[in-house]
Amino acid sequence: MIDSHFHLWTEDTSTPEARAERADQVRSIADRLGVERICLIGERGETVDECYENNRTVAKMTDEHPDLFYGWARASPLWGEEGVQEFRRAVEEDGLIGLKLYAQTFLDDPAVDPLAEAAVDMDVPIISHVSHRRRGERHPRKPKESNSDNVRGLAERFPELKLVSGHIGGGGVWEYRCKNLADLENVYLDTSGSVCDAGQLEMAAEYLGTDRLLYGTDTWFLPGFGKLQGANLTPEQKAEIAYNMESLIPDSTPNTLSENEVETGIEAARDLFAASEEPRPETIVDANAYVGDFPWSQLDSTADDVVDTMDREGVDKAVVSSFDAVFYRDPQPGNRELAAEIENAGHEDRFVPLATIDPTYPMWEEDLRECIEELGMQGVRLFPLYHDYAVDDPGVVDLLDACADYDVPVMFVGQLEDKRQHHSNWKIRDYDEVGSKNWSDEQADALVDVLQQSPEADVVVANAWTHAEKIVRETATKYPRGVRLNNKTRSGETLFVLDDLYMFFPYQGADIVETVGVDRLVTGPKLPLLNFQSHYIYTEELPVSEEERDRVRSENVLSLFE
Repeated sequence: MIDSHFHLWTEDTSTPEARAERADQVRSIADRLGVERICLIGERGETVDECYENNRTVAKMTDEHPDLFYGWARASPLWGEEGVQEFRRAVEEDGLIGLKLYAQTFLDDPAVDPLAEAAVDMDVPIISHVSHRRRGERHPRKPKESNSDNVRGLAERFPELKLVSGHIGGGGVWEYRCKNLADLENVYLDTSGSVCDAGQLEMAAEYLGTDRLLYGTDTWFLPGFGKLQGANLTPEQKAEIAYNMESLIPDSTPNTLSENEVETGIEAARDLFAASEEPRPETIVDANAYVGDFPWSQLDSTADDVVDTMDREGVDKAVVSSFDAVFYRDPQPGNRELAAEIENAGHEDRFVPLATIDPTYPMWEEDLRECIEELGMQGVRLFPLYHDYAVDDPGVVDLLDACADYDVPVMFVGQLEDKRQHHSNWKIRDYDEVGSKNWSDEQADALVDVLQQSPEADVVVANAWTHAEKIVRETATKYPRGVRLNNKTRSGETLFVLDDLYMFFPYQGADIVETVGVDRLVTGPKLPLLNFQSHYIYTEELPVSEEERDRVRSENVLSLFE
């Protein structure tokens, strides 16, 4: 496999030893997953002189580790002829493979033309940061951040330019990008980016063809690999995508793969992807799954559809709630629809249903009683940002206490989809403060507060991102605070969805295990919204024993429903 999009992101690159530390770190996971080459992107710098030094750093990485790295050059279109000269020098003298652009100006600005002309002349590609955010003032794009309309402008003006539209999953409306770029034969999409929606690569392959898709991670190594591995494409198509970048590598590159090496690699990738289609023998529970209609995307989200996906992916059970209940003003009809659909489809043995409750809505206590006592719900999900109430609203503590009395768990969900994809005319609560996928710092503090106030309730937290360690420390850990001993901990369980935590490399998983603990992690790839394997790979690559992994896969979450 050839990773077309990977950032150097290394604080010290001043010596061969320091550079080798990054190479060794990357190689350890690349070798295990069958990634042969990684196309490094260094920093650009604010001046031509700084850019020269940064390009030289990337060149040193490729010279010192030619069996692992290719390198992209950097330059700014705002530097005029000096930028063009540095681009040419980096390709012709340093052996770099092409040019990476990032938001100095829009791609279809005439200032980019001299760089495009140089790329065509040297027969090297340009890769650019591209997003396609929703339209409107509520969802502004970054200054000078190109979208696929800007890609069209440059590609149409330079039909001989090989132009890579970076990270289809980099935020925004990837469906628009697929359709907007479909007819431009000189434009490629790389598969990278943190958005790993179900159907993303499948739609890209349908509109652009697999020959115009390039495997990439944008340094999100684990989800980036899992996204391609888990796509509903044939092993042959995935293997083609895995090696398409090699066709763009100029012949002048010193360490380019030979034709035989590429053929051998494609065959190995095909075997790898074919093996991944075998049924998974382990018991897997998706702790964060959904059934029902999602307002802005067509998903395979009926009860039958979700079970079909579960069967394909080897998922034994799914903890589900209703999409509809999130978006109804009164959630209770959605809860009733969910219970009826599960019963009518005959999937009671596959689903663990949770009620969606708004504790600021009139008669929520009666809704909770109906859901638990009459509809067979086995817990509750809360969506404060969607139902527009504060995480630490007094009603939240009242609901937690009521669920503790019923002996059922409560799950806090921050966001269902990356906020960069939200509809133009709709925003969640505290839109400007929350992260793309996670709670804000203030909301995490509020979570700590309500968990401390209701210590007996069993709780699962989704979208914790980097906040899990703090929540564990403040609610479930005894520790000295100055001369005072903080020994007030929760008696209820405090669990976290692993798939929402910050883990792009296995070594980050080691940090999670140390600070959060294996017994507090649950698997939750969020069927049917996401590509399952893009996040289940977190569980597979967690650096723990198989016995501990089984706790994360299923045992921890199922213990809440015993």
